This record gives sequence, structure tokens and C-alpha cells, in this order.
Amino acid sequence: MKRLMIYTAVILATLLGLQILWQFRLVVLLFALSLFTAATIRPFVNRLTATGLSRVGAQLLLYVVGIGALVLLFVLLSDNLFMELNILANRAVIEYESVYRTWQDGSAWQQTAASWLDSTIPFLHVEESDLGEMLPSVVLLTQNILTAAGGVLLLLALSVYWSADQYRFERLWLSLLPPRRRATARDSWRQIEYAVGSYMRSQGAQSILAALFLGAGAAIARLDFPLFLALAGSLLAFVPLFGGVLISAVALLLGSLQSVPLGIGAALYTFALFLVLEFVVEPRLWPKARGRRSFLLTILLVIPLLEAVGFWGLLIAPPLAAALEVILGQVYSWYVQKEGTAVQLDDLDDRFQAMLMKVNEADYEDLTPELKSLSKRLASLLATSRDLKVT
Repeated sequence: MKRLMIYTAVILATLLGLQILWQFRLVVLLFALSLFTAATIRPFVNRLTATGLSRVGAQLLLYVVGIGALVLLFVLLSDNLFMELNILANRAVIEYESVYRTWQDGSAWQQTAASWLDSTIPFLHVEESDLGEMLPSVVLLTQNILTAAGGVLLLLALSVYWSADQYRFERLWLSLLPPRRRATARDSWRQIEYAVGSYMRSQGAQSILAALFLGAGAAIARLDFPLFLALAGSLLAFVPLFGGVLISAVALLLGSLQSVPLGIGAALYTFALFLVLEFVVEPRLWPKARGRRSFLLTILLVIPLLEAVGFWGLLIAPPLAAALEVILGQVYSWYVQKEGTAVQLDDLDDRFQAMLMKVNEADYEDLTPELKSLSKRLASLLATSRDLKVT
């Protein structure tokens, strides 16, 4: 009965914890992303602190350089990018209207597709008199953008605070564990941080390379929207598993606005580029990718996180999968070590019992004090080892 009550209490506590996490999922998301950011820049911070700079100063310097580079790129490329977006929107509307009118007078399946497009993409038929009705949507979009910008600033602040007091926080939560478990927990935490940081640095490098090669390839092929393709490629590089397929579809659509062969060539080039990034570049930047990848675990995490937090779930699922795989590997290693220790203890116990039998066959009083003390110490050590194994 007591065991049943304990199991019931554990289940109820777990459900309560999950409910609390669900209610504060955005806060948990920001905290997790701040930890991921801190793990990403950890090697660069360590190199700067080796030169005599403080940890907070090193982090602030990295953030200023990184954000400054993004702002500089935005200032230099924003005019051309907005021009491309404007032209792309106009051409998309024109192509949509052309396809819609053609399919309305086409075969049965084309008419069905036209009716589906009409109900799925109604904003393309908005008249000037209806523009006032779109104002709430524009305000909501602006609000979401400002909220995302505020979240990014809070994320950076949390990552600075975490890195500045990392060792103090580690000592705090490690003090909650039994003393003999602290070293193992600390090593596991460091391995998780290393795995997550390596993954994030790998994805960041792949994002930059994707933007450079897609932009250069589109410019060489005289694609009308090279900056938009480069921006889309840099963002979709963070999407696990299907990022290369999605950006290849985008390249196909953009190229097909000029000609079908150009669209097919752009899609093939994009897909080949992402294959190179996935199977050549990533194993060099993230050594874990050379072995078994947690594709199944990533998919299992993407589905609920995408439902819970939207697009951010796609970004947070892969590093979470890497962290969980490290935890599972640690648990498996501990289990194997425990079983191996049990086998060794059984062997030692058998040998000790055999020695006791030989001792009993002889006259115990004839044994030297050293042998008596040694047998007692061996018995005590075996008993202590058994207790440690059980706990």
C-alpha cells in the first residue's frame, strides 16, 4: 500500500510539473534559448577571457559585434531586399490571377483546384475598399514583430547573466544532489552544454554558408531575387530534416517565374548545396553528426513543440534532442557500469567465500593477526561496495 501511494504521488507530481511547464512554456522557451545561446558562444568567450577580458565584457563584445554585423548588413541590403519583396509580391499576384483564370475554364480537376485556391488564398482578391479591414492584421503583425524583438533582447540578457554566474548556479543546483552524485551530474551537464553548443555553432555556420552560396549562385544565374533566396536559405538552414527540401521548393518557384529550366536548375543547385552542408560540412563542425543522429528523437520533439510554441519549436527541437541523447547515453553508460560492477562484485564475493572456506578448514587461532585483520577488512569492503551499488 505504501509503495502504491508513493507511485501515485510521483505520477501526480509529474503531471503537475508538466502542467506548470505548459502554463509557462514561453518563459521556459526563452530560458532554454538563452542557455543554448550561452553554450554557443562559450568557446569564443573562453578565448577572449584568456586575454584578460572579463566574462561579461567578452560576452557583450561578442553580442555587439554580432548584432552590429547584422545591422550593417540590413542597412546595406535593405533597399534591394524590400525592392525584391515588392516585385515578388506583385509578380506572385499576377501569376496567381493568370493561373486562376486559366484553371477556371480548364478541366474538372483544374476547376476544383481553382475553387480551392479561391477559398485558401482570399487576400489576393482584396479590393482597395477592403484595405481598411486589413488594418487589424497589420497591427497584429507589427505587435508580433515587436514582441519577438523584445524576446530576443531578453534572451541575450539572460544568456549574459547565466554565463556571468555559471559556476555559482552550478554549485547551487549541484548542492541539491547527494555528494557522490555531484561529479557525475557536473560531467553530464558539461557534455550536454558541449553537444548543444557544437550543434548551434554548426547550424550557424551552415546558415552563413547557405546565404553566401545561394546569393552568389542566384546572382550568377541572373535570378531576379537573389537576396530573398539567400535570406530564406539562411533561415531554413535552422529547420531540421526538411530545411533543404523547403528551400529547394522556394528556389524552384522563384526560378519558374522566369523560366521552367531556370527553376529546375535553381532547385537542383539548392538541394545539392544543402546535401554538401549536411554530409560534408556538418560532420566537420559537429563531430556528433559522424555517428548516429537522433532523427527519430528530433521528430518526436518537433511535433509537440511545433504545436506548443509554433515556429520556435522547429529551432529548439534539435538542440533539445542532442541534450536528451547525451542524457540517455549517460544513463546507459551508468547502467552498463553498474551491471559490470555487479559481476565483478559477485566474482570477488565468490573468491572471498572460497578463501573463508580454506580458513575454516584450518585452525582460525593459528592465523596471524595480520590475516585476521585482512579478512575482516575484505568483508567490510565487500559489504560497503554492495551498499553503494544498491544506492
